[in-house]
Amino acid sequence: MPNWTADRRLWLTSDRSRVVEDGDPEAAFQLIAPGQQMRESDARKFGLLKEADKAEDKAAPKPADKSVRPKANKGA
Repeated sequence: MPNWTADRRLWLTSDRSRVVEDGDPEAAFQLIAPGQQMRESDARKFGLLKEADKAEDKAAPKPADKSVRPKANKGA
C-alpha cells in the first residue's frame, strides 16, 4: 500500500481524538514531522487525505470480470 508524506508538522490533542496544526494550543503529542511518511490507511484514519485524493482511488478502472464466460457456439 502506498505511503502518504507529511508536508508539515502535525500533532494529536491530549485525548488523541483530533489532529491539529503545529502551534495549536491543544497540541500535545507529535504525530508526524515534515518529510515523514505514514501508510495511506492511517492518513485516512486521521483525516489527512482530502476528498480529491479519495476520488482518485475510485477513478481507477475496475478489473475485468473474470466470471463472465463467452457463449458457446450452439450452431457448430
